[in-house]
Amino acid sequence: MNVPEYALTRRPRMKNIRMRIGDGGAILVSAPTRTPQRTIDEFVASRTDWIEKARGRREALPQPLEPGPEAERLRREVRAAAEPLIAYWAERMGVPVPDLSVRLMRTRWGSCNKAKLRVSLAVELGRRDPELLEYVVVHELTHLIHPNHGPGFYSTMSTYLPDWKEKRRALNRPAVPAG
Repeated sequence: MNVPEYALTRRPRMKNIRMRIGDGGAILVSAPTRTPQRTIDEFVASRTDWIEKARGRREALPQPLEPGPEAERLRREVRAAAEPLIAYWAERMGVPVPDLSVRLMRTRWGSCNKAKLRVSLAVELGRRDPELLEYVVVHELTHLIHPNHGPGFYSTMSTYLPDWKEKRRALNRPAVPAG
C-alpha cells in the first residue's frame, strides 16, 4: 500500500475521517481518536486521485492577498463601495448604521459585532463581483437583527435579498485567476 505523507489530527468528537489539502499541497487528515492507524492509512491511500485533483485545483487559485500596495488599493475600493451600500441597507432594514472596517480575512467574507455595532468586510471582496459585496453587507446587517443563522435569519435574508442563495454560491466558488 502506497500511502502519501500526511499530517494527522485526532479529534474525540469526530465520527468520520476527513481530508483536505492545505498550503503547499500538504495533505491534512482529521480522524476520530479511536480510529486505527491502518484504517486512516487505507483511507488516504484510496484517495490518491482525489488528492492530485484537489492539489491541481488549489494551485489554480489566485494567491491570497498579503499586506501591501494591492491590498491597500482593494481596501480603499471595498470601503468606497461598501459605505453607500451599508447606509442604504441599514435604512431599508431599520437597523443602525454600523462602523465599518475592511481588513485581510483568511476564512470569512465578513463579520458583525452587534455589541460594538461594527461590521468588518474582507479586502478580498475587492476581487469579486460588486453584487457579491451587496450580499455580504446584507448578510452582516441581518446579524444586527438575528445574531445567529437560525430560521429568522434566513427569513430576513429572503425578505430583503430574495436571490441571496445564488449570490452565496457565486461568492463561495473559487475566483478565476486574473490573466
